[in-house]
Amino acid sequence: MTIQGLNVGVIGGSIAGCAAATALSRAGCNVEVFERSSKGLTDRGSGIAIPGQLRADLMERGYLPRDFPNCEMKTRWWQFPDNTTQGRRLWTQATPAFANNWGNLWRALRRNVPTDNYHEGRRLSDFTETETGVVAQFHDGEARNFDLLIGADGYHSVVRSKMHPQAKPEYAGYVLWRGNYPEAEVDDKSLIDAIDTDFAWLTVPFEGGHGVLYMIPDLDGSNMPGHRRVNWAVYAPCPMAQQLNGIESVPPGAVEKAAFVEFQRLLNDDFPKAIRDLIAHTRHEDVSIQPIYDSVVDTYTSDRTLLIGDAGTMARPHTASGATKALEDALSLEDLAGTVDDLAELLARYDAQRCAQAKTLSQIGRRIGRAQVLETPDWGTMSSADFEDWHKAIMSGDTLYLYGETA
Repeated sequence: MTIQGLNVGVIGGSIAGCAAATALSRAGCNVEVFERSSKGLTDRGSGIAIPGQLRADLMERGYLPRDFPNCEMKTRWWQFPDNTTQGRRLWTQATPAFANNWGNLWRALRRNVPTDNYHEGRRLSDFTETETGVVAQFHDGEARNFDLLIGADGYHSVVRSKMHPQAKPEYAGYVLWRGNYPEAEVDDKSLIDAIDTDFAWLTVPFEGGHGVLYMIPDLDGSNMPGHRRVNWAVYAPCPMAQQLNGIESVPPGAVEKAAFVEFQRLLNDDFPKAIRDLIAHTRHEDVSIQPIYDSVVDTYTSDRTLLIGDAGTMARPHTASGATKALEDALSLEDLAGTVDDLAELLARYDAQRCAQAKTLSQIGRRIGRAQVLETPDWGTMSSADFEDWHKAIMSGDTLYLYGETA
């Protein structure tokens, strides 16, 4: 079966789903996207990073407009609390990347999918592969026939759970606190001005975790100083006062007051004042908690089904590769679709390329989590040379763009 003219159903209308739809539409497929949310995808502007080469490729190939707003990142300052306002610099690490606003990235990709081909409020309940295609069953009772079904439905993937019923997400033992707010709300911008001069972002290591802070474009795309968003995240043990519901994140507005007090205590005890103040400015009701999980599968494809992005593999956020992985999956799909002779070859070559790479990425994330959260070193005693050796041990010969390597 040739690729051109295939009827493709994409389950999930987020970044992965829109990118996959664009890729296969360009290959001549008839693509429809089914998003379970009936209210449209919204986001308060969470920060995500992508490597520079991927950004350039997405613009060159028309996935993103050439004026798509980013905030460039070149260096990572590891700041240790030492009773000074900004802390003591332990290490300056090369980290070439571009920070993005999730909402802006999704909206840019969503515009590539025709409105008539993007269906909201459509939740997949089941699917069955046949000799001639795949039948997708939706919660509203409708059944649709496709030549190919793509699971782009994230870490809750119904498609993955049907393909790999034994593959269950594994809790890593800690959580990620998140928050962001408009830069215009900051009164003392001295630290922000300092990191701007070096295109830097901040990491504060402490026993049992670390926090990061960087600037991202605002929801309207503004990326000039004074008009961006302050974005931060802190890895730490789960607060005792917060009950987790499995893999589900605790959204803004649902974090227990007592848990937030625990978080404030952590900031007071382990963060330099200037960085603590920037994080603590976030209102309680705007803070979320993400439990960290791993999920890896042995294959991304079956006879008529394919996984993309987090639906395939969940890598820890340390790798800053959630969106990157999905976008690279999509570009791989487009490239392969232009060179293979039939669907079977497309699935086989895509699986060989993307599943193995995702497994490596997951392993990197586990090593970073162990070294930077679960088994942290005596940070204050480390020299720059110690950090370099420590970093090499974590990477174990693998490469990752956020650690000064080409993705």
